[in-house]
Amino acid sequence: MEFLKSWILGITAAALAAALAQSLTPEGTVKKVGKLVCGLVLLLAVLRPVVRLDPAALSPDWAALGALTQTEAEESGEEALKILIAKKTGAYIVDKGQSLGCRVTRAAVTVAEDPSGWPVPWSVELTGSWTGEGRQALERAVAEELNIPPERQSYQEEGS
Repeated sequence: MEFLKSWILGITAAALAAALAQSLTPEGTVKKVGKLVCGLVLLLAVLRPVVRLDPAALSPDWAALGALTQTEAEESGEEALKILIAKKTGAYIVDKGQSLGCRVTRAAVTVAEDPSGWPVPWSVELTGSWTGEGRQALERAVAEELNIPPERQSYQEEGS
């Protein structure tokens, strides 16, 4: 019961923090990025206990059924979170490119752990078509909003 109580309190605290952050964020691009970050924080709050779940504690016959070990369960949960972050970040970059006049057809995001152990977008490979100014604007936006510096951004013209 304590597990459930702490989980619900964690989700509630994350939701309150996200709501407060959204109310203090100015309109525009910053607010969009804030929504993405707040969504990821809420997702982490929801998934964190599931990643730490001990499958062996659920049932005495769990191991006999060929279930995952705790380490395997944690790794699969973390991998799922990395995939979700990569997909959401890629979709955000495609939308951002559209708003800047670029036609981004593919945004492959690589996710790595930051020094504190949280998964974050690390690099991106973009395919599409853009003008020189559009590419520079997108490069700046990805660097500023997603903290992916230009040296970890790769751009390939579509069809080349």
